[in-house]
Amino acid sequence: MKVYVSVKQAGKRRAFLTKEELELKNQPTSLRALITEVISMKVEEYNDKALDSPLVQYLSFDEIETEIQTGKVGFGYRTNEQKADVEKAIETAILAYTDGLYRVFVEDKEIEKLDEPLTIQEGDILTFIRFTMLSGRMW
Repeated sequence: MKVYVSVKQAGKRRAFLTKEELELKNQPTSLRALITEVISMKVEEYNDKALDSPLVQYLSFDEIETEIQTGKVGFGYRTNEQKADVEKAIETAILAYTDGLYRVFVEDKEIEKLDEPLTIQEGDILTFIRFTMLSGRMW
């Protein structure tokens, strides 16, 4: 099932940092299942990235423009040899949701409870809004 994922960080001027097509392997029946599916896919993608860097590192102008749209310009490899733990990543994502660090919307409807029934259709837009903690001094 193809869906589209948008990530928004509260406080940023641009509406969406990225809108990416995502192919879900299973039909999620709850928000918990959706988070588990997305995190599993992203951890697998991270773990599959090459460890080594090419001999000569460069990006073309088009690659830089594409990377700018996602909010991070990089060479697409990882330097840490340790692979991410899927179970720990899922547990952390669920905890972050319950702590209110991000919200999830399917189309324009906020999904508020982790285990309530969820219906996602082909082509739906999933929006993850990440909240950022304020920092500063008290005067």
